[in-house]
Amino acid sequence: MAASQDRIARHLELLATLVTQRRASLHLGIDEAARLCDIAPMTYRAVEGDKHNQGSKVVRDTTYAKIEKAFDMTPGSCRAVLDGADSIKLLDGTELIAGAQISHPPMEQVADEVKEALGKVAGLHAPELTHGQTDSMADGLVKELQRRGILPSAR
Repeated sequence: MAASQDRIARHLELLATLVTQRRASLHLGIDEAARLCDIAPMTYRAVEGDKHNQGSKVVRDTTYAKIEKAFDMTPGSCRAVLDGADSIKLLDGTELIAGAQISHPPMEQVADEVKEALGKVAGLHAPELTHGQTDSMADGLVKELQRRGILPSAR
């Protein structure tokens, strides 16, 4: 029984961490977040835990749904964490994990970032290369990383 309660406490703590992290990334205070979620501040505090070191508490699924909608989380993601998931997926494809976010930018953006980074490094270490040469190298690098399965293939 104690192991089960420990597991529930760990999942509640993780959910509190993820919700707090998302609120902070949206630059919201607790009262602002509660207002945005259309829930009472006391109910919102039950999700994140309060100042007096009282851990977070399980709330109704409708409350989690309001938080998910307001914070652009995929529906059901709060309940999924309580059931054992270790992350929350946002509607834009970003994955929230404790202490970080994993984003999945579009392939075009990745290719542009690789070109820009490679151009900057080439300018510092091989200034004799032309922009055309660094662009060609960047294209080749992206294709090689796709071939190795490190980057997703362009669709």
